Amino acid sequence: MKHLISLAAVLLCTTPALAVDPTGIPICDTLLKRYEECSVELPRANIHAAQKELLEGAMSLRANAANPELRPSLEKFCADTFEAMKASSEIKACMAK
Repeated sequence: MKHLISLAAVLLCTTPALAVDPTGIPICDTLLKRYEECSVELPRANIHAAQKELLEGAMSLRANAANPELRPSLEKFCADTFEAMKASSEIKACMAK
């Protein structure tokens, strides 16, 4: 659960423009891809740290995706995070496309 909270902070606070490898969880992959595409609209402060955090969050998702006990929680987390970003993030218009 700690990884899920960290990923939420990463997704809501980062500004990277880089390629993220697939996690194997379709909704999480869609979220990460859309976030990557839309993140260029965020302020560029602290981009190096943001890129690192996004990659670490994606790595955490990939590492936990194969665990059948965690997978449903990860799917729900990504779906909820995606919807929250569409509704209230700085890049909500882009995320909602």
